[in-house]
Amino acid sequence: MSIKIRSTAFLAYLGVTIGIIAGIAGFVRAGALFIAVGAFGVSISRHSARRFERFLPLALAVTLFILALALPRGR
Repeated sequence: MSIKIRSTAFLAYLGVTIGIIAGIAGFVRAGALFIAVGAFGVSISRHSARRFERFLPLALAVTLFILALALPRGR
């Protein structure tokens, strides 16, 4: 079971890294979406954390996801 948790955390951190790189490259909306999904994965993978430490990052990830969807397309 710890292999599954570690792989989930690894994929979450990979998503955050891809989001940061995409944001630096100019793809702000896609970068914010990747960061939001990665932050969601990190908060889900922390089963042993206390309630506040687990749900605050989850709420921030959902808020970032909604904000990223509301961003205008830059053309």
